[in-house]
Amino acid sequence: MQSRLYFAAAAMLCLATLPLPYGYYMLLRLVVAVAACLAAFKFYREKSQVDWRVCFFGGLALLFNPLLPVFLTRSLWLWIDLAAALLFCYAALRRRRPLAAVGKDAL
Repeated sequence: MQSRLYFAAAAMLCLATLPLPYGYYMLLRLVVAVAACLAAFKFYREKSQVDWRVCFFGGLALLFNPLLPVFLTRSLWLWIDLAAALLFCYAALRRRRPLAAVGKDAL
């Protein structure tokens, strides 16, 4: 389920590089903010610590939040959209590693 949301966000981010109506970008902000929050929570829950993925997706959620929009130039948004699309694809394709069994040798 989450991987479909990540792929949808990535596809929408790629489409955002085209000149589209303002309503599309408002919908994009909502979808990307929700997907980024879920991804940040997923990666935090995986290791119970903050790493680069949690920081990136948390920052992405703040950048794309629909309540307090951040206004940047179109050329800057282009690069942000493409980088975010790539990392959403990474989040969708990444498989969760099973936890290693803790044995006597691990101590």
